[in-house]
Amino acid sequence: MAFIKRKKYKTKSSYQAIVRRRGHRTFVKSFEKKTDALKWSRAVERKLDTGDYADYSEASKLLLGDIFKRYISENKHRKLRSWKMYEFRIKILLKDTVSDINLLRLSSKHLAEFRDRKLLEVGNATFNKYLSLISVVVDTAMQDWGIYLPLNPCRLVKREKEPNPRDRVLNDTEYSRLLQACSKSNNKYLKPMILFAMETAIRKGELLQLRYVNINFDKRTLLIPFTKIGKPRTIPLSQKAIDILRSMPRRLDGKVFPLTVDSLRSSFKIAKQKARIEGFRFHDIRRMSCSSLFERGFSIPEVQVFSGHRTSAILLSTYTKLDAEKIATKLRESGQ
Repeated sequence: MAFIKRKKYKTKSSYQAIVRRRGHRTFVKSFEKKTDALKWSRAVERKLDTGDYADYSEASKLLLGDIFKRYISENKHRKLRSWKMYEFRIKILLKDTVSDINLLRLSSKHLAEFRDRKLLEVGNATFNKYLSLISVVVDTAMQDWGIYLPLNPCRLVKREKEPNPRDRVLNDTEYSRLLQACSKSNNKYLKPMILFAMETAIRKGELLQLRYVNINFDKRTLLIPFTKIGKPRTIPLSQKAIDILRSMPRRLDGKVFPLTVDSLRSSFKIAKQKARIEGFRFHDIRRMSCSSLFERGFSIPEVQVFSGHRTSAILLSTYTKLDAEKIATKLRESGQ
């Protein structure tokens, strides 16, 4: 229901339009002319009748930083495997002036200014991750918390072009030097970890969390309960992988490779220096492993069972680099 209330002052009058509707807040606005008040009240009622009225009052009272804090306090990020990285990035965002922008007024202009500041500190790929995080939090506010916004402004900002995916692999000579250096390492787990990673295409984090309770030696399978995408997966184990697991000393805590991220990084760095290898990361072993599986004749779906990729696009574009010389040898041997 709408009605107009006239207010008298010493020299002039104003008209206050009031619209009340069950299930909605009361809408009030003042005008100098009664006709303007009537037009506004009819427009509000029409939108309420058609369900086209969005109440932006809550968004107008919030800053972008407020919904960042709520996102963390409600543990929305904890559903993701990389939740610690989400917390870290939100802490960085809260220190930036973008968090001081009124949520309703947040626009592509503010995000472009944030982009210009951020690109002075980080690369394109990292900025895109910050932009995606802001977009996820804004979407959560709109969809889960019922905070009305005209749109998510992150969708109007163009993502930065990212560099080509890494394609570094070791040739046979480099790989041999690396294994030789690992054999002489003070870390007795380093070489078995590299060999096991090569056999299974397992991620570093999954490798460090590996426990005997998840290994089925009879069926020759390994359950990985915690993965990057948040879903468990089971991978097959080759005889070589089984032999590596059986050779490891059993521990009371059940871990197969009892190393921390830092200790593995340090040992691997020293081994690379001794092997005279540059531009190679532990994660690149995963690419070598996937490529090796293809060269051994496994199909794309079969390699996906090992790697855990949900689609073949990333597997083929980022984690596969086949050796042309080996393919040529295979052609020659098959008479093609």
